[in-house]
Amino acid sequence: MEVVRKNFPEIMRDNDVIFIDNLVACIEAVDELCSMEIIKKDNKYHYRVAPSVPEYLEPILYEVLTFNNLFGIRLELSKSMKASSTVTFDIEI
Repeated sequence: MEVVRKNFPEIMRDNDVIFIDNLVACIEAVDELCSMEIIKKDNKYHYRVAPSVPEYLEPILYEVLTFNNLFGIRLELSKSMKASSTVTFDIEI
């Protein structure tokens, strides 16, 4: 799985690194050929996951929601996931 990170500081908090690594592992368990882009903005992380095949869209979305619900994290999901075949969401810091 290819993960592209943008606007990240050289030194990150341990909790952020562990969370991102575990999220990547959950998504990679469903689709190991997908690509993921993470952009750090001022007050949130913006995630974009592009599955290798559109059929993986719903299982990836399920895993992302399940993983974040374990931590009680509320996601801001994109409205055009079906049309663009990508899972896009934001997590506020």
